Amino acid sequence: MDFGNKVSNFRVSGSLFDQDGFIPANGYKRYNLRISNSTKIGKYVDIAPAFSYASTSNNKVLRGASGYLLNLLTWPANNDIRNYVDANGLKDPLFNANPNGEIDNPFYNVYKNPGEDKTNRMTGTLGINIKPFEWLTVNGRFGYDYYRTEGYQQYDSMSFYTTRAQKGVQRNYYTNYYGYNHTITATARKEFGKFTTRLLVGTMWQDYETQTWSINGNNLKSASRTDSANTDPATRVILFNQQFRNGEPNYSINRQFATFGEAMIGWNNAIFFTYSHRFEESSIFPKQFRKYNYPAASISMILSDLIPEIKNSPVSYWKIRGSLANTARSSSPYANQSIFLFNTGSGGGFYYDFTNANPNLQPERQNTFELGTEFRLFKNRLSVDATYYNTSNKNLIVQNFRASYGTGFVLNTLNVGSNNNQGVELVVSLDAIKGSDFNWKTRFNFNKMWNEITSLPPNVPEFYISDTWLYGNARGGGAVGLPTTTITAYGYERNKDGKILIDPANGLPVNDQVFKVRGDRNANFTLGWVNNLSYKNWTLSMLWDLKVGGDIFNATDDYLTGMGRSMRTADREVPRIVDGILKDGLENTDNPTINTIVVTPYYNNAYYNLNMPEEEFIQKDVNWFRLRDITVAYQFGNNIRPFKKVMKSLSIFATVTDPILFTNYTGADPQVNGTTAGSRGVGSFGFDYGNVGMPISVNVGLRTSF
Repeated sequence: MDFGNKVSNFRVSGSLFDQDGFIPANGYKRYNLRISNSTKIGKYVDIAPAFSYASTSNNKVLRGASGYLLNLLTWPANNDIRNYVDANGLKDPLFNANPNGEIDNPFYNVYKNPGEDKTNRMTGTLGINIKPFEWLTVNGRFGYDYYRTEGYQQYDSMSFYTTRAQKGVQRNYYTNYYGYNHTITATARKEFGKFTTRLLVGTMWQDYETQTWSINGNNLKSASRTDSANTDPATRVILFNQQFRNGEPNYSINRQFATFGEAMIGWNNAIFFTYSHRFEESSIFPKQFRKYNYPAASISMILSDLIPEIKNSPVSYWKIRGSLANTARSSSPYANQSIFLFNTGSGGGFYYDFTNANPNLQPERQNTFELGTEFRLFKNRLSVDATYYNTSNKNLIVQNFRASYGTGFVLNTLNVGSNNNQGVELVVSLDAIKGSDFNWKTRFNFNKMWNEITSLPPNVPEFYISDTWLYGNARGGGAVGLPTTTITAYGYERNKDGKILIDPANGLPVNDQVFKVRGDRNANFTLGWVNNLSYKNWTLSMLWDLKVGGDIFNATDDYLTGMGRSMRTADREVPRIVDGILKDGLENTDNPTINTIVVTPYYNNAYYNLNMPEEEFIQKDVNWFRLRDITVAYQFGNNIRPFKKVMKSLSIFATVTDPILFTNYTGADPQVNGTTAGSRGVGSFGFDYGNVGMPISVNVGLRTSF
């Protein structure tokens, strides 16, 4: 809702979002209220304050190992999973007298192991614009953010996640966040004949603080309670500061200060050169590396204005551009300070935490070179924007990096190695049909990226992201000269010609129990295709997404194979000969011995469990072509004439997301991520373990203005 006058305007908006997932006990609610204002004060000042409040509630179910999906896939087909408790409401095990020793029925899992997060968030912003002279503008942007999250995760006393002695487990956690930031800039603009100039100077300040409390305990007093007093006080484990510093939270504080400037000079609105420099100081780094700076420069030329003859051709506009930039990246707080913990065992004293912080941590540095061009043809009916970029990263900050345990630590934070990323982006837009009633606009977004690890420490032959080690012996690892997106895993031993080696004693493949590169998750290229069609008052828009190439580790299939529930085990009673070469000493000669040993997996469980390594479950060259979303809308136009006194416009729409998918992937959905967006580095996309496919959703609504 908007209201106001020529001097001051207000906008009030609110929303309610209530979503129930297709998984029982899984839901999300969000209430949001926002009030904003823009007010002009005198001739030179205008302000824009805003305030918003949001309340969210997220009911969660357990995923991944022993989660509802994997348990559902392994559950006996002849048992009705809806009967998950007995007459007394207790877990009804099928095979094990000890209920904690048997995986949970999927319904039992989601109903008896509940989890929830509740967050209340308030944000306030203030924009101030002062223009004392025609050539000078002063801008200020101020923001404050506060939220509190309260959450819990409970495990039933009979759940597979707990033991009989624990009698149930509950973890409560609480987070307070306080964030303040401001950016103040002064911009001067001046023209000198055909020359235009701009000079900007500014400063930035950020102050972010997170406070965390956590309580974990056993022996639940009641399955219906979720407060932290629901556990036995003698079993409770709390965070360090809570225990030894009078209940204080664990703190995470990050402060950053910056000054920056930018100068631009242009000639005849056709040639533009820009140079900027930024000076930063961050509390995250040790004192000797706390201050750092980085420059950037760019140049662009509109050739169609510099050479007017170009416009006599089908080309109506042509621009070229190039840039060089240097930036810096920091880590999370306290990565440079090791922590002492109290030794509550024999002897007392202190000991280091298992995380090895780095007192010599430096900012990660990034150098980027970019070239691009943009041109329009046929009276702007066709436009093309092409970009090539080349980015080198040095002093890479790697957190939670596993090195030799001989260091005395498990996880490490290091400036380790360097890499290089290159890519090509191409955007092609076309007004395919322009008519009085019917119009069709289409756009293609093409992206191809390649990268390489260019250096690692000599004592680190393989670097891997520990978050990606979800199941078995496959993880997101890499080595010098290879991409950052490779999968390292156990595989088959092979001869010099790449043939699988077979054990002469049993006819089964010989495993190579060394982490080597067995796949690459990076796509060969991606292509987005946007279409907007309109006919009179009707509009139809859709987004298609194409991905070609890229490998996926299907850990779900690996797990189900070991449990005998994968489709690849359906023919276990059929004898077969594994294609390969006997490892009999002749495997690398010109006349190796072809395997002829017959194996029947039904009588040799090692065929699936011991002699089928993770390499077997890395599906190569996964493609997809999917309809991301499609929207149909109708604008009523003059049809609302009877209501024009109170209504300015009215339209209705219907949107369907992810309704169509064509893929060669044998799992649920090729768009998988084994963890969350919080994982550092390239993350864990391409790892599929207990993941559910993208749901199809339908959204119907109307838009109106009064």
